[in-house]
Amino acid sequence: MLSETDVQTGELTGYPSLDKPWLKYYSEDAINTPLPECSIYEYMLDNNKDYPSDIAINYMGRRITYKELFENIDKTASAFIKVGVKEKEIVTVALPSIPEALYCVYALNKIGAVANMIHPLAGKEETLNYLNEVKSRVAVIFDGAYTTIADDIEKTSVEQVIVASPSDSLPIALKIAYSFKVKKTQLGRRFVSWKNFIQAGRDTEVNLVKKDCHEMAIISHTGGTTGEPKGVMCSDYGCNALMVQLLCNFEFDRQECSLNVLPPFVNYSLLESIMAMLAVGISVILIPKYIPEYFAKYIKKYRPNQILSIPAYWEVLLKIKNIERVDMSCFKHLYAGGEKMDLGMEEKINQLIQNCGSNTKLYNCMGATEMMAGATVIYDNCYVPGSVGIPMVRVGCKIVEPESEKEISYYEEGEICFSGATVMDGYYNNPEATDAVIKKHRDRERWFHTGDLGYINEDGVIFVTGRIKRIIMTKGNDGQVTKLFPDRIEKVIYSHPMVDLCCVIGVSDSKRINYPKAYIVPKERDGKENIKEEILKICKHNLPEYMVPEEIEFIDNLPRTPRGKVDYRKFEEAER
Repeated sequence: MLSETDVQTGELTGYPSLDKPWLKYYSEDAINTPLPECSIYEYMLDNNKDYPSDIAINYMGRRITYKELFENIDKTASAFIKVGVKEKEIVTVALPSIPEALYCVYALNKIGAVANMIHPLAGKEETLNYLNEVKSRVAVIFDGAYTTIADDIEKTSVEQVIVASPSDSLPIALKIAYSFKVKKTQLGRRFVSWKNFIQAGRDTEVNLVKKDCHEMAIISHTGGTTGEPKGVMCSDYGCNALMVQLLCNFEFDRQECSLNVLPPFVNYSLLESIMAMLAVGISVILIPKYIPEYFAKYIKKYRPNQILSIPAYWEVLLKIKNIERVDMSCFKHLYAGGEKMDLGMEEKINQLIQNCGSNTKLYNCMGATEMMAGATVIYDNCYVPGSVGIPMVRVGCKIVEPESEKEISYYEEGEICFSGATVMDGYYNNPEATDAVIKKHRDRERWFHTGDLGYINEDGVIFVTGRIKRIIMTKGNDGQVTKLFPDRIEKVIYSHPMVDLCCVIGVSDSKRINYPKAYIVPKERDGKENIKEEILKICKHNLPEYMVPEEIEFIDNLPRTPRGKVDYRKFEEAER
């Protein structure tokens, strides 16, 4: 039987999914070593049980060792059993980046239950919808959201709500300060504090449930930029496969530290920035409410080695006063995910990082919740500016003609598709939506159709050129109906030095079907008319006539989804 290595070293067919040219960047061990077949909890436990004194979590100055982490997971598991949580039961967890969020996920995993991860401040209706969708009987919420849902919890299937606070794990001094700052709320029926929840389960025995690693472990949710958020079913096998692949070729030492800047309801945060790091002994810095403008302070205080963030947060770095004086020599691995980063912005950030003493680069990779999180990685020897890297070692990739399964060759633009162990099991209770994005091709592999346009070069490096769902149908002066790609217009607009941020949408029009409109955040408020004229001139010079924005509107900020992506749908709704 041919190994992946044999396939890659054979004669090229012209089709990336068969040639797998990206495998030349990986060792044979990385390509052929079996993926772990155990639970998420077991994977973390097995890798750290011999290092009980190592620091697992740094939470606002409180250092939690692996011994304490395992003990707290067991206490939480006992408490869940005490309130009747059974194997395969879905418990909703709506918490910010606090240790209790991790205790819940690992504890539920240990007893064979499922963690349904949702935004802690999703709002009343959205939270109630999430709870009813999975029929959770037990939920864990953030105390800051208590008043939002307290009066309406009876509209759901929830019988018991555990209320956790960012203060529960704070060092004593900060806990006292928090108690003065935040008014204590009297909890109503069905609600119990985290402290009382844990105390109630202290005499309850807990044992590891040996489960099929291909069964559901976590439900995460899509970003909602292309419709209603959907629950993504993630198995233990898929989650562990992601962690192993992320860490492949990843040079690190135990007890380095990772700064987590995103909330744990996002897979990119939970699985890559937190769990993958904990699995190999990297200490995770948890910040309950991350403030991008404080980034310099976080660097000085924690000296992080790894940071996985989003473009919007990295862009703030350039606006921080005296940021060029901050020592960044501690940086080893820096990633931006969630959306495509403007190449000019990426280059400016990398220049700043290197001027501040770091030899590393910020890499903008590609992923999706439907792929557990990341699908590509970038190493120094395969970095191409403007690309999103190569497929992870056990991920397959092909480019197909849009709305088909027909694979096309190198440098040809089409829809980017991925296969492999990290492809989601499906959308929770939504087979129709699942079938729309997961297709079984002639090779019998399950392929996730990303909805992203792009191409792949002969080295296996992927370039994203647009988003299929953002394609705008329009009509030029010649009367021909054609496709308009907002991403391409945005790229040209970003070339103007006074443009900070921009977003292009299609506005319905009787003559042109749709015409392009650009929303722009300028770097300065003065001289907008001159900037507008210059932008139009650049667009007319670099774009076809039908792609030149018919309208430009200057705004103060771009709206964003809870996951930090530009929410272009808000603009579309405003134009209806």
